[in-house]
Amino acid sequence: MLDLRKLMLLREVAVHAGISHAARALGISPSSISQQITRLEEQAGVQLLQPAGRGVRLTPEAIRLVDHTETILATLEEAQVELADTKAGIRGVVQLVAFHTFAIELLGPVIAHLCRLAPALTIAFAQLDPEEAINELSARRADIAVADEYAGIALPPTKGLHRAEIGREPICAFTPYATTDLEALSWAMEPRHSDSFRWTRNVCRAAGFEPKVRFVSPDPFAHRRLVEQGLAAAFLPATVARGLAEPAVPVTGVLPTDLHRTLVTLVRRGTEVSEPIRACRTAIELAYQDAGVCA
Repeated sequence: MLDLRKLMLLREVAVHAGISHAARALGISPSSISQQITRLEEQAGVQLLQPAGRGVRLTPEAIRLVDHTETILATLEEAQVELADTKAGIRGVVQLVAFHTFAIELLGPVIAHLCRLAPALTIAFAQLDPEEAINELSARRADIAVADEYAGIALPPTKGLHRAEIGREPICAFTPYATTDLEALSWAMEPRHSDSFRWTRNVCRAAGFEPKVRFVSPDPFAHRRLVEQGLAAAFLPATVARGLAEPAVPVTGVLPTDLHRTLVTLVRRGTEVSEPIRACRTAIELAYQDAGVCA
């Protein structure tokens, strides 16, 4: 019989598109993963990985094994949920991971709603970027992730995960004074590796200008302060822009009017029917409804 633990390692290689990325996500060495997959190949009697440039890719046989592994893991998750739900009440600890603006603006309201919906349920929280959050979820170190997705820039593959959209949060560009010469301004943006930066730069280029990025911070509230202080222009989500003080001026007539990011919750397939997970998702949705920022 094939070893489920080794099958799960093969699945991680598929999810993370390579041994080194899978090793980083799981916190183990690449050589350890390679050794385990070699042993799995011996058990299965087929080649599972083949060289592809500097990395590897899955063979057709490996892809079929990963598909079966997803089914097995979902079944096991469902079984665990059924056993947990036979206990009285909704209790335990749910590991929640989400991005920065969620932590600042929504975490408190989510916990308040959860105290009403499931008083015996506790949330443990860690702030992570969407890609890291998905890695933690896939590695079973988190139970639910909240992520933001920008138009034209998809989240990492979510095979084996159940996705539910919360809604679309509007994003608006603000300048420190009234102007249509957006190329002459200094801009505050997130780091270049982030989805937010790539999306923002694409919006600017589509509008016909290259933004001069003078200020870089992963914290959009830092961008807001720079706008308020008259030092920079920035794209701000609705949760960040609420109550923005003068001299900030929203950009109109130059950029599209429907700029937004899509907010989603992600859980491992099979756990979406869990009562604690359902309670947490409901609390998250209610918190966003209360904030009034999602369409």
